[in-house]
Amino acid sequence: MLKILCVCGCGLGSSFAIEMTAKAVLKKLEIPAQIEHTTVSEAGAFKSDIILTQKTFADILTADASEEQIKRVVILNKLTDKNEIEQKIVAFLNDRNVQVADYE
Repeated sequence: MLKILCVCGCGLGSSFAIEMTAKAVLKKLEIPAQIEHTTVSEAGAFKSDIILTQKTFADILTADASEEQIKRVVILNKLTDKNEIEQKIVAFLNDRNVQVADYE
């Protein structure tokens, strides 16, 4: 099962909005996933395959990260844009040779 972490500054507003949007996208794509949201300062305590966040927090998360850790951070420009989240999750999975069924 895919583990996704949604990250923002306080762990309440925008990370929760990302989580709700990502859940809808994953349901549409029929991808089983466990999704959580948290603060940027607590993100390191979570095990995840993908971190969805905005650029400001991505820079913080990747500052001292390994190459592998950096690759799992996905930067979102519009936090509740289903199309953007869908494209970026599918691209992330395709980069890891995980095919998404019925995706064009």
